[in-house]
Amino acid sequence: SNQDLHYMVKWMQYSPSVAFMLYSATFVLTIATMQVGHIKFQLNQLCWTIVVLCLTVGNLKYIMHNIFNGLIWFALPILLVVTNDIMAYVVGMTCGRKFINRPFISFSPNKTWEGFIGGGIFTLIGGWYLARLLAQFTWLTCATNEFRLFPEPLTCQLDPIFLPSQNIFPPQMFEILPRTIIKMIPNIVEICMVDGNADDLTNCVSGNQSHSHHHFELVLKNVYPVQIHALSLAFFASVVAPFGGFLASAIKRAYGLKDFDSIIPGHGGVMDR
Repeated sequence: SNQDLHYMVKWMQYSPSVAFMLYSATFVLTIATMQVGHIKFQLNQLCWTIVVLCLTVGNLKYIMHNIFNGLIWFALPILLVVTNDIMAYVVGMTCGRKFINRPFISFSPNKTWEGFIGGGIFTLIGGWYLARLLAQFTWLTCATNEFRLFPEPLTCQLDPIFLPSQNIFPPQMFEILPRTIIKMIPNIVEICMVDGNADDLTNCVSGNQSHSHHHFELVLKNVYPVQIHALSLAFFASVVAPFGGFLASAIKRAYGLKDFDSIIPGHGGVMDR
């Protein structure tokens, strides 16, 4: 809590109402000034304005919340999206249409199933190691409530999510998978009952007639909890985020553009990231 900003609290409670009134006034003024013969163009401009506001202003609001909770919550998702975009491009260029010879999305013929799937796999792998790397830096993991032009080093008591720990996966999550696939998971342990007694559990021993399967157990040691959280972010960046890139492709195709920028030609430009 920054006491230097406490005087603004009484005014900040009115900000949502003021913003809504300004939006409403702009909407009314836009409709009231429509002219016959230009209505189609004006509606097009209105729709694009609303879309841009949703994609920029709305996102920036939550981005700022994330940054003040710790810069890692901004850096990690961005890096995951960039990783997915780059690896989908690389896998698509090297393996595209060699395994699945059917179009992925109609308005972007260069996008392939191999690129989409391969980019997702590399994003999951990258997310696991990126989260561990970023968790080492306090200037990324510490929360702050101050904005400085020249920031000072951050020190704080780290949240347990950024500390190595032992993580036990619930056995119920393995019940939906075939045993042959489960046994391929590294560090997985099969727990057995002795003579059918559910109260007497031990590690399964192959060939022991008294042992019968009870459940699978997976314990990860010296793993940062943020790494497990990063897997969910990586899954989102692999399944949902690419469609933001597809929207960018649709916009470029509609307006006859090759790239949004010239820094990375042929790969959409920096704006695509």
